[in-house]
Amino acid sequence: MNQVENNKDNIILTVDQLTKKIGQQTLVDQLSFQARKGEIVGLLGPNGAGKTTTIRMIVGLIKMTSGDVFIQGKSIRSQFTEAIRHVGAIVENPEFYSYMTGLDNLKQYQRMSEGVTEERMQQVVKLVGLTEAMNKKVKAYSLGMRQRLGIAQALLHNPSILILDEPTNGLDPAGIREMRDYLKQIAAVEGIAILVSSHLLSEMELMCSRVVVIQQGKYVTEQLLADSASPISNNEGVTLMFIVDNAQLAASVMQTLAVVQIVNVNVEAQSIILQTKNEAVPSIVRAFSEQGVGLYRIIEEKQTLEDEFLKWTGGGQIV
Repeated sequence: MNQVENNKDNIILTVDQLTKKIGQQTLVDQLSFQARKGEIVGLLGPNGAGKTTTIRMIVGLIKMTSGDVFIQGKSIRSQFTEAIRHVGAIVENPEFYSYMTGLDNLKQYQRMSEGVTEERMQQVVKLVGLTEAMNKKVKAYSLGMRQRLGIAQALLHNPSILILDEPTNGLDPAGIREMRDYLKQIAAVEGIAILVSSHLLSEMELMCSRVVVIQQGKYVTEQLLADSASPISNNEGVTLMFIVDNAQLAASVMQTLAVVQIVNVNVEAQSIILQTKNEAVPSIVRAFSEQGVGLYRIIEEKQTLEDEFLKWTGGGQIV
């Protein structure tokens, strides 16, 4: 995955103290985060956290109570036309003329947008893998094909950011994987930012370069994902399970090492779980050997995005 430079020139989207109130109820509460060029940012939160409300405010479908959203430095509040021209978005399901072909549907959008060339249409169609289907009527498209046609339409005018609310909703496993692969390709090839909300944590973990977690409309945390196929990065080190021949002796040996923290000792399973730094592992193995602890296996205890999400939100269910 491309490394995203952490500089102001790379920032496409800035959500700044965004707030939405209806009567006495606060749906989104002073929410702030950013999205940068070339990264896929996941927006996660429990049921009623305010994800869809946030996205609707970002694209101007509903008014914000306070705060602001900046896209390429342009304010949604005070410079809406200049800001929104940098946005491609699908909120809920994309709608098309089902009796027309995919190509004719895109041509309808082309007529409404300045500067969209035939070459650009061919580029986005190829990018979403619909070249062979463009002359078919949309009513013959699968749900996944409709979603990809919607993304093609959203990309026609060369936006700086693509915003998708639940893009894999209703797709089967093959369609979900297909969507994930296309979004990663779009971020890499087009070099744009992508903001996506989803209720599928495992997919967010595979798709996103970073996740922003919100709860009850408030920012909770954000987590950089190590890469698109790895569990989340653990800044505090690594958690390892050691299968040994004498767990009690292993625990005694580890109590003498300052570089480890004992998480769990299971005498019946003859295992000990330690939290440490990667560079300390050779010292642990050496200490076991010197003290006569037989070491059979080392297993990394990886934290998944789901594990971390439950910690962040206190076990709240997502939607």
